[in-house]
Amino acid sequence: MDNSIISVSNLMKSYKDIVAVDAISFNAYEGEILGILGPNGSGKTTTLKSILGLILFDSGDIHVSGMDVKKDHLKILRNTGAVLEGARNVYWHLSPEENLKYFAGLRGLSHSHIKDRMNILLHELELADVRKKEIREFSKGMKQKVALACAFIHDPDILLLDEPTLGLDVEIARTMRNWLKEVVQESGKSILVTSHDMDFIESVCDRVLIIKEGRILSHETLQSLKMKFSRKVFHLEIADTLNQDTFRRIEELGELTVENTDNSCRLIILLKNAMLIYDLLEILRSADSEITDFSTVESDLEDIFLNVIKNEPE
Repeated sequence: MDNSIISVSNLMKSYKDIVAVDAISFNAYEGEILGILGPNGSGKTTTLKSILGLILFDSGDIHVSGMDVKKDHLKILRNTGAVLEGARNVYWHLSPEENLKYFAGLRGLSHSHIKDRMNILLHELELADVRKKEIREFSKGMKQKVALACAFIHDPDILLLDEPTLGLDVEIARTMRNWLKEVVQESGKSILVTSHDMDFIESVCDRVLIIKEGRILSHETLQSLKMKFSRKVFHLEIADTLNQDTFRRIEELGELTVENTDNSCRLIILLKNAMLIYDLLEILRSADSEITDFSTVESDLEDIFLNVIKNEPE
């Protein structure tokens, strides 16, 4: 074993003839937020449930805090929190405070033991003013925050979140994002999170797994992912139109789109190699084309994700 807090090795899980997880391996470390991205049905939720010991996987090994999931399932759950199905994790006819007391009780913790922590969670997640109200009256985002507080009431070192921002408005998603980052920075806890919200993943995660059909396509830090897969699109506007020879020479450099107007021409080009920008500028100079506007647009995480999924190796 290494210093990972979660170690997944050759995990396999099938449902009848459908392979949900196909021999994936990865580690998660103390004090990091690891994102798991993938299309629907890619195996994200199955992976989280396997780590928690909530489903029986076919083969492979999972260790959490050095313990084997198959042998030490209950011990692992004592130091793990999870939100797997959003607001369905909590009881709608109870208040946030009553939910927190209930879930603390399931962990063997008394009200007096968790009183201070409960108050802190309610305050940090902006639930203090509604602590006595039944959560069936809450918005989806407010219910999701209650579920997150309940998953964290016993102060676990590991938190697993499945689509925590699904359906949330921008303000509540921002509150959740900032809170998770503060938790990791201040206490060194570890979080695994799946999401389709690329802005959320990009703003909170240190590393990202991209999986498709149960297989890992990429396992990178965000910085490395961007360096490997980011694409830079150049936008140029010139004060005349392109002749056929100039068009042909530029087209050889990458994917070119040309938008002509009466007196100018706009070029949008994805170069095969970013260094070819110098060749592009030389072609335009030799054609006596005056550049009146120049800008670049770099891929965001969603573009990179789609690029990885689309261009996976056979």
